Amino acid sequence: MHALAAATAPAQPLAQWLRLLWDAAPPLHLDSAAPYIADGGIHLPPQPLWQQHCAAAAHAAAHLVYSPRRFDAAGLVPTARALLALLEDARVEALAMRELPGLARLWRPLHTASPASGHGCEALLARLARALADPAYQDAHPWVAKGRRLFFLDEGLGLPALRTPDELRSAALRLGHDIGQMRLPFNSKGYRPSPAYRDDHRWMWAADQLDTVQPPPAPQPQPADAQAEPDPGEVPLPETVTHHPEWDRLIHRLRPDWARVVEQPAGAIAAVDLPLPAAPAPLARRLLAPLQALARPLAPRGRAADGERFHLEALLAWQTARRCGLAGDGRVFRARQPVAARATVWLLIDQSVSTAAALRTDPPGGPSVLQAAAAGVAATANALQALGVACGVAAFRSHGRHAVRWHTLQAPGASDADLLRQRLQALRPAGSTRLGAALRHATRQLAGGRAGARWVLLVSDGQPHDIDVHDPRYLVDDARQAVQAARRRGVRMACLHLAGQPAPEALRVFGRAGTQTVADLAALPRALRRLVG
Repeated sequence: MHALAAATAPAQPLAQWLRLLWDAAPPLHLDSAAPYIADGGIHLPPQPLWQQHCAAAAHAAAHLVYSPRRFDAAGLVPTARALLALLEDARVEALAMRELPGLARLWRPLHTASPASGHGCEALLARLARALADPAYQDAHPWVAKGRRLFFLDEGLGLPALRTPDELRSAALRLGHDIGQMRLPFNSKGYRPSPAYRDDHRWMWAADQLDTVQPPPAPQPQPADAQAEPDPGEVPLPETVTHHPEWDRLIHRLRPDWARVVEQPAGAIAAVDLPLPAAPAPLARRLLAPLQALARPLAPRGRAADGERFHLEALLAWQTARRCGLAGDGRVFRARQPVAARATVWLLIDQSVSTAAALRTDPPGGPSVLQAAAAGVAATANALQALGVACGVAAFRSHGRHAVRWHTLQAPGASDADLLRQRLQALRPAGSTRLGAALRHATRQLAGGRAGARWVLLVSDGQPHDIDVHDPRYLVDDARQAVQAARRRGVRMACLHLAGQPAPEALRVFGRAGTQTVADLAALPRALRRLVG
């Protein structure tokens, strides 16, 4: 970075750098005297220092990623507004540094306030900003120490205690009250946030001034035949964004609204003529028996005064009682009571780039993991539909926690096998595997559904991974927590692990009873029998 310190930082390299950080591409404009955010875009001064540009752009982008759209300024005096903005600056930077620790080396050296800066209001604000950004900085002023105590839940881990606008507002009012008690004047018209890389917070107080960055959608496969007429049923539909918690094993708690799932409904994926591997001819028929448990019909239970079939034991007891001169129990019919409605099943396909690998290397030239998964899911969905079981099919991939993509290929209750096969053919390996977010989203899809058993069956190579996670246990433990939470809600989860050897990650997430390793499609019926039989 020092080698580039004297270089001019045009907007394009800076935009590419932001995309590497958060897969976000807000508009960048080098047209202002000081940094500010407006209409979802970042405005920066055309200064020559690359490091200053990076610090300002990363700070503004952190607001676009982590901050709410607006804050309520009603009832806030200028001092409280400045404090609320300072606390929000510190909060988003703390979250960004937790996710991308290298940003600390970018921001912290730019904080230079110290007791030598003075004890006026603006100086104390700058000292508090440094105290919240740099845990190594020590400031003996009681007001700065109080701000530090209010802000951090765990200072060692850099975890802020202030998470919502109301919590930030409350802390700002308390600190502002102390400023008033110290009789420190505040020049609101001349005040600029410190350090200079921070924006002026104009977005906080005007409605609709902060637009959350939507990560750009991944390019979708195009039809092989450019002359083909588009299918009217394949018109892209609106996307739905859902946030899910995520388990952080280091702090042993769920991070609320941490993973962002973008759901693309059925009909939004174009069909591509990519042949799926040929499944064994009788495979669909061979799957009927293993899956029969999910389609258990109504069963006779107990006795009833009327009905369609006699209850033989009840009828014999009634006849015996009559011959003995007793009235007997006249409920001699079988009562038809449902043991449970038929199950609802979601078949979930891991679409990550690792599924491009060959399922088997011997013999060479065999199908990829994704191709085998698509063929197996097509056969399983057909068998479930033949049994009258509602079956949904989805594929997922991720590109960081802000961009978990969920593609619905078939909604539960739909039964167009040809259309499903076309959508399966359109899948391409891409992205990573943020498994916990996908499993929580599948659990959400099953919530409030019809009565009966609820199943999520993952078809994957069993390797949770994402670009913004470097701890190999983090996503595995999060997925395990997602499975346990789903089971507490009555949703059963299992994994068809497509590989030659069992994966310890899949076993840890789903357990031995919930994991079956499948080396080829011929083994699919036996694996399903063990999972759901």
